[in-house]
Amino acid sequence: MTTPARQGTTGKDHHQAQVEGAAAKLAELLGVDMSPGDLVRTVLDSAQIEKNKETLFRFQHEVFNGNDWSTETLARNLTPDFVDHAAMPGDPPGFEGVQMRFSAWASAFEDAEEVNEAVLGQDDLLAVMYNLHARHVGAFMGIEPTGREVIIPGMEIVRIRDDKIAEHWGIYDFLRTAEEVGAALTFTPMPAQGTPAQDGPRRPEVPWAVKMTEADADGVGDAAEDYLRPQE
Repeated sequence: MTTPARQGTTGKDHHQAQVEGAAAKLAELLGVDMSPGDLVRTVLDSAQIEKNKETLFRFQHEVFNGNDWSTETLARNLTPDFVDHAAMPGDPPGFEGVQMRFSAWASAFEDAEEVNEAVLGQDDLLAVMYNLHARHVGAFMGIEPTGREVIIPGMEIVRIRDDKIAEHWGIYDFLRTAEEVGAALTFTPMPAQGTPAQDGPRRPEVPWAVKMTEADADGVGDAAEDYLRPQE
């Protein structure tokens, strides 16, 4: 007599054989050189990537495009130990840093909407190429509000864990942003290592570690302007 355990094992083996047979047939129909096991893993990975995309799209819809960075909304979209690798030195960690950066952004740009151009996934990572549409309504890098519509291209990578974003890396084209609001950024050489700093413009100190007031933001903009475009 066959034991229940043996029946379960046989059923599992039969199911596995069916899956591998279907995968082999699919590989043949598609004309791809993949083993049944690799094809099954690809299908499973694809399902997970689609689920991860839903997590990213929810964050974009509720937080950034929804203009809502309350602790409750962030907790629904970010892990408690969320790390933003694009944060500025001195930024507070976690949700507080996210709230501070988004608030500072919203003070200079409104009607912001992140539009995805391409999203690629592998394992628990998503890579996103996007255009950020917004309107310049507040001081930015010392440039007074212009009311101009801007399109800021960028790329970011996020790591998904437990249907929430756990890590973020980002690259933003701030030079393009400056050009769109009428600024002309320039670069100045840094003193050689070990050489005392010369008199002249100093790198602006950004008070990221505290909640920025409107006066703070104006001061940072003026300091950045002096540093990036020193008077002759």
